[in-house]
Amino acid sequence: MEFRLLGPVRAISDGKQIDLGVRKQRFVLAMMLLDANKLVPAERLVELTWPDEAPRSARGVIHTHISRLRSVLNAADAERHGVALISNGPGYMLKCDPKSIDVNKFMDLCTASRNCQDDDGRIRVLDEALALWDGPALASVAAEEVRTRLTRHLDEARLLAMEERIDAHLRLGRHAEVIHDLTELEAEHPYRQQVVAQLMLALHRSDRGPDALSAYQKLYRRLDSELGVEPAPALRELQTRILRDDPALNLNPREKLKAGPRQLPPDVDHYTGRRQHIEQICQLLTPRDGGVLPVVAITGKPGLGKTALAVRAGRRVAAEFPDGQLFIDLQGNGLRPRDPSEVLARFLRDLGVDGADVPATLEERVGLFRDRTAGRRILVVLDNAATEQQVRSLIPGNAECAVLITSRRRLTGLDMRKLVDLDVLNQVDALALLADLVGDDRLAAADPSVRRIVELCGGLPLALRIVGTKLRSRSHLTAAALAARLEDERTRLDELVGGDREIRASFLLSYDSLDAEHQRAFRLLALMPDNGLPPWATAAVLDVDFRTSERLVEDLVDVNLVEAAPGRYRFHDLIRLYAQEKLAADDERHVARTRMVNAYLHLGKRADALLEFGGLYQFDCPPFTVDAPGVLDEIDRAPAAWLDQEHPAILEAIEHAAANGHHDLTYHLSATVAAFLELRAQWADLKRVAELSLAAARGSGSPYWKAYALFAVGLAARETRDFRKAEEYFRAGLEILPHANDPLLEVVTLLSVGVAQRLQGRWNDAARYFDGCLSVLEALDKPRWRAYTLRESGVLDRYRGEWDRAEERLRAAVDTFERLGDRRWIGATLRELGIVRRAVGDLEGSLEVLIRSRDALRGAGDLRREGAALRCLAETHRAIGALDEARACAERGLDVLELTLDSHGLACTQVVLAEVLMDADELEAARKHLDKGLAALSVSGDPRWHGKALITRGRYLMASGDAAGARTAWDEARRMLSEIGAVEAEHVGEPLGR
Repeated sequence: MEFRLLGPVRAISDGKQIDLGVRKQRFVLAMMLLDANKLVPAERLVELTWPDEAPRSARGVIHTHISRLRSVLNAADAERHGVALISNGPGYMLKCDPKSIDVNKFMDLCTASRNCQDDDGRIRVLDEALALWDGPALASVAAEEVRTRLTRHLDEARLLAMEERIDAHLRLGRHAEVIHDLTELEAEHPYRQQVVAQLMLALHRSDRGPDALSAYQKLYRRLDSELGVEPAPALRELQTRILRDDPALNLNPREKLKAGPRQLPPDVDHYTGRRQHIEQICQLLTPRDGGVLPVVAITGKPGLGKTALAVRAGRRVAAEFPDGQLFIDLQGNGLRPRDPSEVLARFLRDLGVDGADVPATLEERVGLFRDRTAGRRILVVLDNAATEQQVRSLIPGNAECAVLITSRRRLTGLDMRKLVDLDVLNQVDALALLADLVGDDRLAAADPSVRRIVELCGGLPLALRIVGTKLRSRSHLTAAALAARLEDERTRLDELVGGDREIRASFLLSYDSLDAEHQRAFRLLALMPDNGLPPWATAAVLDVDFRTSERLVEDLVDVNLVEAAPGRYRFHDLIRLYAQEKLAADDERHVARTRMVNAYLHLGKRADALLEFGGLYQFDCPPFTVDAPGVLDEIDRAPAAWLDQEHPAILEAIEHAAANGHHDLTYHLSATVAAFLELRAQWADLKRVAELSLAAARGSGSPYWKAYALFAVGLAARETRDFRKAEEYFRAGLEILPHANDPLLEVVTLLSVGVAQRLQGRWNDAARYFDGCLSVLEALDKPRWRAYTLRESGVLDRYRGEWDRAEERLRAAVDTFERLGDRRWIGATLRELGIVRRAVGDLEGSLEVLIRSRDALRGAGDLRREGAALRCLAETHRAIGALDEARACAERGLDVLELTLDSHGLACTQVVLAEVLMDADELEAARKHLDKGLAALSVSGDPRWHGKALITRGRYLMASGDAAGARTAWDEARRMLSEIGAVEAEHVGEPLGR
């Protein structure tokens, strides 16, 4: 685990950035890191976090930030990395390896540089130290006054390191190379006389005496007018020596180095991020082993800033190549890439060969180029390469040289040390770039509009620079207004134009370089859904065999127009918009979409039939004609896992079919994901596809599909506890069922209605629906559905306190599920049976059954029901008197349920944990959990658990000395539970135990 303070505050674990939360939370971490392995008083954290006036809750807020940081770090495996954030008396301590903090690395490297025996070594170490900086220390987490107070010593150490590095360059005679850096430093630190002295010396040695004297005069006037002082004596003496043209200021002639070409372009202004890439490239270009010429290529999609990265890395290592740096744009994205023979002719002239002496043939030019670079340290930067063949002739033969290439192609046929595959900027760096371009005074990183702009630009530096320049140059344009413009996909690319910069033009260069076959593939792939397409689906879209499709799409990956992930292809959002523009004029788009949707329909139906609630709806679908190896086996092995990946594509297809009036396709596609959406408790999606199916069924007049859709939308309403809507849809569905002629759909609907009635406390109605369900099942060979019905009936018996009948039905259901090998429903039914055993006093039996239930549900990956099993285990442990175990189970249940959408289960578990805490005399902690649980249950529509929560509320009030309040709560609980016939009505006034 690494920590970075020299720039934005960040933490990295195993190469991945950790989300450290809000600004103040990141600031608290920074304070702990600056004093790592020391006790930091809480008062100091409060003082620095609120320098003006701290709120009353400041200590509590700091404690919350520490707690959240501890959770975040622990989730990133802090213990394995030797990192621990601990509370210790009046403060806190962050324990970690000091070398894991970039501040300590920087200071150690600065110390090491002063022990180097030669200036080249000193420069290498200082470059490594300065590369750790990525902007001002503690950037964007503290007010400037506080930041300066805390990091003044770091800023001074950085400036000193820069000066020492420049001194080393000057001693080596590289005065021309440091003038640019010194000019920038002088602008940033206008009163720093040492910087001005270095600039004057560098200019004088570069035969720019007047400029050197002008730099002195500028400083003199500034000091005189603003501070009323003169330059230091040493600087005044340097001016006098320059006026005299003192020869002692010049290097000994033997120390002067022969000047070579210096062709690297200037650094891009406002460069942000890419620090790891820069460090990696610099290390690759300057290996310590020697022997092999280092060739490094940077590749990536258009607009990522490949050239800017190459220039920045090239300038960083330029001192390692004192004999020159060659740079050329090979125009690989244009219609006429540069001829390597012409490039060599230019390189030879740059290296001192007279034009008349440049050989005529490519082979001779290659030979002379390698001769002229032999024995010299030269960096060759080949920007925007087209092909491997174009660059091979431009590579020196001398291992002391280095070659840095950028290309939109991956150049996989080229021997190289490393291919650096550039990706979009992460959100932190993208926000920092935008803020740097526009100015912190106009943009707040926490502003949702700013974050949305970054998302809509897809992290592309070119797009961010365009919008940043727009915001900077148009003071009337707000971030919110620009974000609103970018939201419209139809005009987003039109907005990403600024002067001679245009995202669309960047994409056009890549598109025009493709042949007709690949252009067709690029256009048709614009049909892909947001989550991309697997290889078999691309073959369906393109209407070619699997191998041909794979070749075409991989070629597009090689030129960085398509992204490849394991088992999937995707577009960058902006490239996808460009592909959609091209597709709009392609007459093949409709038939291509039909091919893709038909393939999903066939495979989705196959997967649905293998799910536990699947296979209910029968319809004919087109055959699957793609010769994709393994996809059918993949579905047969793990249908739910396949749908985890592919259901977003099916949902998009449903939306498109509904919007275009394709009724049959709408409800057929919906049927392929309904059981899956129920399995994953994705009720909002189930409600949406069911409503679309219902509209389609009404449009087509199909009673079968209308009944199916009413059942599905009713189920979604029931599970989100909208019982009024559920009853409305279920009632309408029951009226249509006789016309649907599907007894299994009747069973499923009756069972769902019965569960809804039970949850609302209408237990007599629920029993009638369950009995009707069992009656229909007598004529069907559907043991699974009979077991489902027996389980739900057993739960109802348990609610009523009819323990013997409940156990009989639940055991019969368990037996069936065990024969079927259905681990999920074995676990779910054992949970109910465990509650029954506890109710009849068999606590050890209850414990055994509930442990089996928890383990089965955990093995099935059913988090929602596992959380419920843990809640029941907590109740049984509590009944036994094992409060520590009860508390652990309840808290673990909360953790598990937090990962689900089951707010009702979460509320029930809060109430149970409150009972456990009251047993342990922790009333305040109990109150907090009880308040949360009761608030949720009071609006849940579940009178049974609402009543149980009121029992617990009464117990808390009685323990707190409010006997009248306790009696009021218990009276309400008794009324509520008695109305529905709940067995808990008999225990009002006792501790909650069932």
